Amino acid sequence: MRAERGPGRSDGGGPPSDGDSAPEPPTLRGLLASVRAAVRSQPPRDLFLVAVPLPALLVAVSLTPGTDAWRLSLATGGVFESRWALWTAFASSFVHASPAHLLDNLVNYWLLVAVAYPLSVVAGWRERLLGATAIYLAVVPLASAWATIVALGGLTNAPTAGFSDVNSALLGYVVVVWFAALATEAGGEAIESTDRRPPSVGVDARWSIVAALGSLALAYLAPSGVGYFPSLPAVGALFALCAALVAAGLSAAVGRPRVVGLALAPERELLYVTAASVAAAGVIGSLVVVPFGSNVFAHLAGYVVGVAVPLVGVVLDG
Repeated sequence: MRAERGPGRSDGGGPPSDGDSAPEPPTLRGLLASVRAAVRSQPPRDLFLVAVPLPALLVAVSLTPGTDAWRLSLATGGVFESRWALWTAFASSFVHASPAHLLDNLVNYWLLVAVAYPLSVVAGWRERLLGATAIYLAVVPLASAWATIVALGGLTNAPTAGFSDVNSALLGYVVVVWFAALATEAGGEAIESTDRRPPSVGVDARWSIVAALGSLALAYLAPSGVGYFPSLPAVGALFALCAALVAAGLSAAVGRPRVVGLALAPERELLYVTAASVAAAGVIGSLVVVPFGSNVFAHLAGYVVGVAVPLVGVVLDG
């Protein structure tokens, strides 16, 4: 993503100057230092609110006797069938089947926050991250319960529980904020020779729509690890077609994404690469190659809500 610079010459034939030496390669230490500096430059309250209370709540619920009864039974006729059904539809997202299940969701949550927070700082979305998280906690449990009952209700009376639906929503947020943060990098460090500057530098945040639709196409086209969620080529092809149409429209309206010329610092580049890797691994691990017993429908519902909420901000900013 750095700008390509030609050798600097004073008279058209001299050797390159010291200022044009190749930049140092990005390192993990540099990335951590960059993230630490970004965190310290912002109010610590925000990072505390997204990193500590939710894991503490999940641990507290797991240690409270009797919370196993809060798991949602798939024999439930509907989310609003009764007060108990409504309660278990919501509370089941905060209950876990085992300590290993809880630990898995805690690690995934912290991993997502570790990239979502610095990206939100870059994009100027700190308050949106807090607001989106609050919406996810209120909406995603009920949305994922509804999707699960519609897809699997009546087939079994097995209970379902876990925080992975909210984690999937945060995954959707990461997909959108990645583009929103990169959009703020447009027009980075000037290139000495202006005739070599690309005609258009930058990435419009609305390209996140293409990434979201493409990931949903992949989820439906690729066979999953669970038999109750087979590949559906017709649905996958529809999402792929929508992604192609949106991409064509964005290319005509705002141009294709161009990152050559942004002149990002190596640590900033590594942040984007790390976040993209987390997002790709999250999509594959929660929607495509999922272990037996995972609730893919809850993951899908959470992911869709997770993408939709920040996209409202992108559209309003547009």
